Amino acid sequence: MIDYVLTILASFFLSFAITLPFINLLYKFNIRRISKLDLEKLLPGRTIKMGTPVMGGAVIIFSTIVVSLFLLNDWNYLPMIILVLIFGAIFGGIDEYVNTLGRTFLALRISQSTDKVVRSFFPTNGIFNHIKKTLLVPWKLFEETLRIMGGEQRGLKNHYKFLMYLSVAIIPIIYMEANSHVTSLYLPYLGSFELGYFYYIFLAFLLFGFGTALGITDGMDGLSAGTHSVAFLCYGILASYLGYTEVATLSFILLGTELAFLYFNINPARFEMSDVGTLPIGMVMVLIASLIHREATLLLIGGVFVIEILSSVSQQLAVRFFKKRLFLVAPIHHHFEKLGWPETKVTMRFWIISIILGLLGLALGLS
Repeated sequence: MIDYVLTILASFFLSFAITLPFINLLYKFNIRRISKLDLEKLLPGRTIKMGTPVMGGAVIIFSTIVVSLFLLNDWNYLPMIILVLIFGAIFGGIDEYVNTLGRTFLALRISQSTDKVVRSFFPTNGIFNHIKKTLLVPWKLFEETLRIMGGEQRGLKNHYKFLMYLSVAIIPIIYMEANSHVTSLYLPYLGSFELGYFYYIFLAFLLFGFGTALGITDGMDGLSAGTHSVAFLCYGILASYLGYTEVATLSFILLGTELAFLYFNINPARFEMSDVGTLPIGMVMVLIASLIHREATLLLIGGVFVIEILSSVSQQLAVRFFKKRLFLVAPIHHHFEKLGWPETKVTMRFWIISIILGLLGLALGLS
């Protein structure tokens, strides 16, 4: 147990030590939150957050990798975890970069550079143009489906984001298959069910879902880091009890780095996590549950994230098909903010909900 305590402290102090220089770096390069006009129109009080540095999740990712290399260098799953952290942070950073510049600017630059190449293979008239349109029908259907499910946003379009997230999810799937990872799904009180290759489809769904859900939850000062900390504490305890020492160590490393981040992210936040942190952290949370064969606990230990993404998706579907809103603002934490709750009250009550769900998840996982 003392080893786990020292692990938490080591990752906390490393992350704490590099945070202030990193914040200064973000200010120096003007990597800050831009105005979100749609949200600020619904919640005028959020204009005060304009100018807050973003991409703070890079501190968590860097600290986690450094401490893991020292403490878990013999663990055969460490390369998989590091690759997910690195590529998840890169793709999350791309999304945040587009979100900062604005989609129109970047789309114009990309289209100008690619249109010449496309036109060289597909002339704009005649049979080639008809062939191109026919070949693009599946892509257009895919694009429209993701647009309906996710709504409009300033950053990367949802179908591009989906492909990026999926490319990160493929990394652990390939790695687990190569290492003969167990493909059965354990359901407490019901036993294990062999899924074969369908397990990897299920895993990809979880990786994408939680990578997205943690990003949606990152909407208030302290909300993400606080709920993440509760989840990793629960998984650290659960993995330790079940005998997965390396997974427990990884969970406690993430707990320490999240707590250091939370210190600077408490309202008023010095910086924000953004997709640089939420995407890889969400995916690693799923991998932790998978490695200890307790995927079902994600519904409870990650219950806040599940509620957040369901509120966002259901709002989009309700508006799209019924022209009505289920919530004043989605995701649900903004609904309570719109009701007049102070941001700190919403955040702390979500922490409490996360703790209660985490305890239930522990009970479920230990059964």
